[in-house]
Amino acid sequence: MLDYDRLRDSLANVGAVVAVAEVHGGVCGALCTSDSRAAARWLRDCLDDQRLEPSAEVTRELDELIDASLRMLGDADLTFEPLLPSDDAPLEERVQALALWCHGFLAGLGATAPGLPTGRGGDLGALDEILRDFGEISRAGVTEDEAEGPDEADFALAEVHEYVRVGVQLVYEQLASYRAQAARELN
Repeated sequence: MLDYDRLRDSLANVGAVVAVAEVHGGVCGALCTSDSRAAARWLRDCLDDQRLEPSAEVTRELDELIDASLRMLGDADLTFEPLLPSDDAPLEERVQALALWCHGFLAGLGATAPGLPTGRGGDLGALDEILRDFGEISRAGVTEDEAEGPDEADFALAEVHEYVRVGVQLVYEQLASYRAQAARELN
C-alpha cells in the first residue's frame, strides 16, 4: 500500500520541492506509454532537475511507487488510485494535490511519448477529451465560497477524483498497443 504522508516526508527530508502527487502522476503517465524503466527515467530526470541525490531509502520507496503503480494500472479489478492526501486533509490541500497529480501525469505522458498520436480521427482521438480535462484539472483551485462551505466542494472533488481515477485506467488501456510498440523498440 502506498503511503502519501511517508513518501511526502521522505522527499522533503532530501530537499525535494516536487509534490508527491505530482511525482505519482508523472510515474503513472510514463507507465501509460512505456514501462517501469521509462517511469524510473522520468523520475530520475525530475529529481536531477532539482540537483538531488536521494538516499537509498528514498530510492527504494520510489522504486516501490513505480512497482505498485504498475500493478494497480494493470489490475483487471481496476484498483488504481492516484496517490493523494487523505480525506481528512484540508479541502484546499486535496484540490491542489489533485491538480498537481494531473499536471504530473501529463508531464510523464509527454516526456515518455512526445509523438503520441492524438487528435480527432486518429486511433487515439478518444483520449483527447481526457487529456484536455486533465489539463483543466491541473489548474484547479478552491474559491473563497468553496472554502467557507466545503460540503458541496467535497462532493465535487470526489466526482473529479473518480473521473481522474477512471480516466487514467482508460488511458492505460487505450495505450496498450503503444506500450507494446515502445517495448519492442527498447528491446
